[in-house]
Amino acid sequence: MHFTTTLATLSALLSAALAAPSPQYYNSANSIRPTTLSQYKVWTGAKDYATAEGRIYKTGRESDITTLVTFDIPQWTAGQKCEVAFELDNSATLTGSQQFDVFTSLAPATGPATGWPNGNLRDQFAGRAQAYKPGRATWLPGYGYQGKFDCPAGRTMAGELVGVNDVVEIKWNGATAGPYIIVTPA
Repeated sequence: MHFTTTLATLSALLSAALAAPSPQYYNSANSIRPTTLSQYKVWTGAKDYATAEGRIYKTGRESDITTLVTFDIPQWTAGQKCEVAFELDNSATLTGSQQFDVFTSLAPATGPATGWPNGNLRDQFAGRAQAYKPGRATWLPGYGYQGKFDCPAGRTMAGELVGVNDVVEIKWNGATAGPYIIVTPA
């Protein structure tokens, strides 16, 4: 009887833990969440500005969707190191290749657009990551990302998250998961 009760309790705790949001650092004191998430439709140039969720989507049958991300880096980060991270919780959608590329942007998204020429202002390739649900994405070796960098205190950083391979969908609630920056002492 005691073993059955303990097993049932352990099972209930495990189920509760798996159902709870996973991100460990997304809402921590040493993380910076995005100021804005916007969804960009590659085939048309349309941009949904300041969306509640991020989405990286490719099927080959309809427009690819990328997520434009803007971070305002606070002045308190001066002299510290920054690291780009990405986490999903259990409510996220994760299918296909489950990988995404990160690009810098020439400027942050500033408003909605219905088509060209506003574009996504994609600039330099920064790295490739493998997403996990639930959990933190890992940076894939050989694709450029070098880890921590000097925090650009008082500046705005903008980037774009783009699906890898022919089929991928990564969708998340921006209030509980997605890209963020971890700040650590230099």
